Amino acid sequence: MASNLLQLDFAILDVFTDTKYQGNPLAVVRVPKTCPLSQEQMQKIAREFNLSETTFLHEREDGQLDSWTVDIFTTVEELPFAGHPTIGTACFVLSNEARHSNIEEGGVKARFNLKAGPVELRFDGKIARAEIPHDVHIHGKVWPREGLLKIQPQLGEAYRRGEVHLREQYPIVSIVNGMTFVLVELESLEALKLVATTSSRLGADDLDQGWSRSFVGTYFYVKTGESADGVRSLRTRMIEGTLEDPATGSAASDLAAYLSLVEGESKQTLKYAITQGVEMGRRSDIHIDVVMKEEAVIDKVFLAGDAVQVMEGRLTI
Repeated sequence: MASNLLQLDFAILDVFTDTKYQGNPLAVVRVPKTCPLSQEQMQKIAREFNLSETTFLHEREDGQLDSWTVDIFTTVEELPFAGHPTIGTACFVLSNEARHSNIEEGGVKARFNLKAGPVELRFDGKIARAEIPHDVHIHGKVWPREGLLKIQPQLGEAYRRGEVHLREQYPIVSIVNGMTFVLVELESLEALKLVATTSSRLGADDLDQGWSRSFVGTYFYVKTGESADGVRSLRTRMIEGTLEDPATGSAASDLAAYLSLVEGESKQTLKYAITQGVEMGRRSDIHIDVVMKEEAVIDKVFLAGDAVQVMEGRLTI
């Protein structure tokens, strides 16, 4: 092997689970200060891993003991924010910090600097909790039922037979500029099983002016109940063209924020337990808290989950 090749350590974790080979896989690449990477290099590495996301964890600058810069890439583009990469990377890097901290006094606190903005983190030795950036926007345009029927033929056939009820239209909601989801409520888990990947994607014309199309997915959900302590349970699936994702923290945050806006009240904290990936054989458990302030406006959104490391290695570029 040539001596001038750049070598970087990486790890692969399964996120939103404590069971190996469940949840959503994530690659985390450590980037030392002495070897900065270009956008092109990061994109090539993410494409090589071929996971839904890869993060690049940059070595801390001197004096920034609790702050890291993190870049998030899919196989085709950089994202300003994504939930499972944030939680997975936090569990990875903060688990080492936790070994040198007093977990009994509130856990390890840290910050990630993402393209979407700073993210405050807390890690208790198992669960990472992130106060995520949000600029929740319900778009003026909606997705009509006819659009859903065109790209989901199994749902369409069940609808025409009268076996599934579908609404006339569905909201399009952005959690931040660049991360947008069509939110499709279904009436049963049986209907959720009919969802499939598709070659079609939502177009830029379906978003309000000034809102980036960077990522637009469809988030299907079923309300499955509410616990005695007020936690609302949902089962979900996220489809973006030919991709189905076993856990999508940004979509879960988007959905929880939307439901809080239309169903919540002022000065209320709404809690959500979202299960995704079951149909793929990769169950993921995502937890969201939405804090409302006066006039039913969202104040804070917290995303929480755990992760387990399954692999580690070294790559060369």
